[in-house]
Amino acid sequence: MVAFVMFRRTLLAALLAASPVLAQPVATPDCTVDGLLSERAGLDLDLEVTVRCRATQPVAFETGEARAAPYVTDLKVEQGNGIGEARYRFDLSGFARAVDSTSLAVQRGNGVLATLGTWLLAPRGYDRPPVIDIRVTTPPGLAFAAGLPRVGDAWRLAGTTVRFAGYTALGRLTWRELAVPAPGSLRPGQPPSRGVLRIALLDGVAEASRGDVLDWVERTVQAQTNYWQGFTARQGLLGLVPMAGRRAVGYGRSVPGGGVTVMVEIGKDVDRHRLFDDWVLTHELVHTGMPFIRGRGTWFMEGAATYVEPIIRARAGWKTEEEVWREWVDNMPKGVPAFASGLANASGRGNYWGGALFMLLADLSIRRASEGARGLEDCLGGVLWSGLDGAQRISVGDYAAACDRVTGTPAMSALVDRHFNRGEPLDLASLWKKLGVSLIGGRVSLDDTAPDAAWRKMIVPGSRPPKPVKLPWQS
Repeated sequence: MVAFVMFRRTLLAALLAASPVLAQPVATPDCTVDGLLSERAGLDLDLEVTVRCRATQPVAFETGEARAAPYVTDLKVEQGNGIGEARYRFDLSGFARAVDSTSLAVQRGNGVLATLGTWLLAPRGYDRPPVIDIRVTTPPGLAFAAGLPRVGDAWRLAGTTVRFAGYTALGRLTWRELAVPAPGSLRPGQPPSRGVLRIALLDGVAEASRGDVLDWVERTVQAQTNYWQGFTARQGLLGLVPMAGRRAVGYGRSVPGGGVTVMVEIGKDVDRHRLFDDWVLTHELVHTGMPFIRGRGTWFMEGAATYVEPIIRARAGWKTEEEVWREWVDNMPKGVPAFASGLANASGRGNYWGGALFMLLADLSIRRASEGARGLEDCLGGVLWSGLDGAQRISVGDYAAACDRVTGTPAMSALVDRHFNRGEPLDLASLWKKLGVSLIGGRVSLDDTAPDAAWRKMIVPGSRPPKPVKLPWQS
C-alpha cells in the first residue's frame, strides 16, 4: 500500500523491492513504460501508464512537475520477484488545459504537446539515470511521438532523468516525418545516411495554410542542413503550437534531454512572408546541433544560435551580406557589457549578444589561425560529428577543447581563457575598424582594404559555395 502525499513539491512514492541492475553499458533497460492513449467523448485525452523497474536499492516514483500531481489517479504499486510496478491514470487534457504553457504542456483541439516529465512518473533511487524504454499504444486517429532514439518498437530515454527529458506529442494532430540527411553525411566522401525529423502541428491553423507551415519548416531544415553538411540530429521532434493574436512566429524553446526536441509558437493566421522573415525556428534548430553547455554556459549556447542564425539564412539567399552586418552592428554593442563584467556573469541580452560577439571573435580567430581553411562552421560541425550532439552535456572548456581538435587551431580555447576564465573586456570600436565595418549615412559600409577584411569576407558566404534555398514565391 502506498501513501499519496502532496506537499508544495509533490511526491508520489513507493519503495520497491530490488533485483540486479546491469552495469554500464546497459543493453537491457532498467525500466519499461507501457502507455495507452485514449479519448473520452472525443474531447479529452487520457493515459493509462504502467512502469516496471528493477533495482538493487529502493526506488521511488515521483512527479517531475508538482502541478501534475492532481491529475494522477488510480495509482497502484506492487512489488515481487525483484520487480516494482506502478500503474496509474493521467488526465492529460485536464493538466494541459490547466497549465496552458508551451514550456510544459499545451492543448490545441485534441492534440497535446507536453514534456515527458509532466505525465511520466520518474523512478528515483538509482545511482545514475535509469535507462527507460517507452511504448505508447494509440487507437486509429491518435498519434504519439518523442525526440528519443528508437530501440526496436520502443523510445529509449538514457543518460538523463525524466525531469529533464524533452517534449512528446500526443493525440490528434497534423503529423509528418521528414527525411533528413544524418549529421555530417553530406561531407565529401561520406556514405549516404538518413535521419528523421518528426513534425507535430497542433490544431488551430486553417487547413489551407498547414501546407505553408510545413513548407516553411522543410525549407528552413534544408537551409540548416546546408550549413551543417547534414542535419543537426539523426532524429528529433518539432512541435508547432498555434497561438491566437500572432501572424508569424512567437516563442521558441529547445529541450534536449535524452533526444532533440523543439517547440515553436506560430500564428493562427499564416503569412508566408512573415514566416520566412523570422529567425526563431532557425535559431532553435542551431541549438539542436550543440550539446547543452553546463556551468554558466548559457551565453555560449545562445550566442552561437544568435550568431549563426543570420548566416544560415544569408547562405540560403534569404538575407544579404550587408543585412547580416547591419544586424550585428546594431545589436552587438548590447553584448559589450557582458565582456566588461566577464562572460561567466552574463545575463539577459548579454547572453545572446555577448555570446554572439564571442562567436564572431572565434570565427575570425579560427579563419586567421587556419589561413582561411577553417571557420566556425567547421568547429560546430566537427564537434557534432565527433558525437557531442544535442542530447549531451558538456562544459565550456571541454567544448572549446573539442573545437580546437577538429579545427586544428587553439583559437576557441584561447578566447575562452581570455573572456570566460579571466574576464577580459573587449574594444568593439577597434574590432569594427580592423574588419572594415562602419555605418555611413545609416547604411553599412564594408571596407575591403581593412587589415582583417580578408577574414571578414569569408564569414557570411563561407568557404564552400553557398546553396540557395528558393522561397515559395520564387519556385
